Amino acid sequence: MKLISKTVFASIAALFLAPMTAAAAPRPCEIQCTYNGSCSLLCDNGGEVITCGDFGVCAGASPVAPSEPQAAAQPAPSEDAELVCRAPAAEARG
Repeated sequence: MKLISKTVFASIAALFLAPMTAAAAPRPCEIQCTYNGSCSLLCDNGGEVITCGDFGVCAGASPVAPSEPQAAAQPAPSEDAELVCRAPAAEARG
């Protein structure tokens, strides 16, 4: 009877302590970090523990500057270009 009670006690202790070890690891950065959250929160970035500030998603995080200058969506009109809309040429019509 004494052996059974020790086994039951060891099982209960293992079940109690098992969730605590999982809670010690930080949550994934995609879940932990928010745009209005703290930059000092720890998160897991694929096995590497970093802060939300390092991840770039937190309140007060500066946006990342583009690595190359961005081109305009449309080229600037040249001086000699006409700014008049015209009907399509007769050849272009089907």
